[in-house]
Amino acid sequence: MYELDELDRQILTILQDDGRASNVSIAKKIGVGHTRVRDRIMRMEEAGVIEGYRVQLNPVALGQGILCIVQLKTDQGFDFAELIDQLLTLDEVVEVVNITGEFDAHIRIWARDVAHLRDILYTRLSALPAHKSTSSTIVLKRWEKPLGLDGTLRSGNGLSTEQ
Repeated sequence: MYELDELDRQILTILQDDGRASNVSIAKKIGVGHTRVRDRIMRMEEAGVIEGYRVQLNPVALGQGILCIVQLKTDQGFDFAELIDQLLTLDEVVEVVNITGEFDAHIRIWARDVAHLRDILYTRLSALPAHKSTSSTIVLKRWEKPLGLDGTLRSGNGLSTEQ
C-alpha cells in the first residue's frame, strides 16, 4: 500500500477536481516547485495510485437521459468472466460490479428513454446465456464525490448530478 503524505494529498485533491491541472499550476496552489510536483505525480502513477486521466462525459448532454441500476441474477453454470465481457460490449453499460447477496451483479446502464431501456433489458440483457433474472431501478437523481484521501469525506457535500 502506498502511504500518502500531506503533499501527495494536496496534489491528488487538486487533480481530482481538475485532472488537466498542470504541474506549474498545482505547484503555485500549494507553494512548492513544479519539478517536485512532477516527481510526486510520476511516483504515484508508477505506484498505481493514479490510474490514469480521462474525459468525463455527461450522458444527459449526449441524449442518454435515463440512468438505470440493474441487479442481475445469473445461472451459476455459465462462466461469469464471459458474462462480464458480454455486458461490457454494450455501449450503454458503464459499470458492472460483482456483488454478494441475492444478486450476482450490479450494472449501471444509461438509456435515451424508456423504450430504449426496455430494449436493453428485455432484448439484449435477457438474451445473454447466463441471464437468469433482473431487478431494475431508475435513478431519479444522483450525487457523487471524489474518494476521500484519509478515509474521511473531503470538504463539501458532494456533487449533485441531475438526470
